[in-house]
Amino acid sequence: MKNRISIGISSIVLIFLILCLAVFSLLSLSDAKTALSFSERHTDAVRIYYTADAQAQTFIRDYRKALASGTDRAAAAQTAAQALPEGNTVSVAEDGVLRCEVPLANGQTLCMELDGSGCEVLSYYIFNSTEYVIDTRMPVFGADMAQPPQ
Repeated sequence: MKNRISIGISSIVLIFLILCLAVFSLLSLSDAKTALSFSERHTDAVRIYYTADAQAQTFIRDYRKALASGTDRAAAAQTAAQALPEGNTVSVAEDGVLRCEVPLANGQTLCMELDGSGCEVLSYYIFNSTEYVIDTRMPVFGADMAQPPQ
């Protein structure tokens, strides 16, 4: 009798293990790229928010300084608004509430409301300034299925 070593089954198992490891490594790489993309978007959103927050806090500081120097509310609001970059809106309501809006990215706006004396922040929040429209069309084979056939 000959003792022959059969390498067929062990080779198949080894090839299968190598393929499994390759697939798992590609899935891990894909997951890492997705996580990196998400963290970069999150970093940008946080940076934009804190830049807008700093602008709003500078506006509050300048408004309070202008009121302390004896100027009226409307002039103090205009003086404080000069330090803000373009795209910001400052308005005074009929009840004396001062509202400042600082645009963020992706259709969001940081809104802040002060009482007339400038001593108290009434509200400080983010809202969606644009209406999102969901695309319900389903183009199939180059045809626009949302449009009825004519």
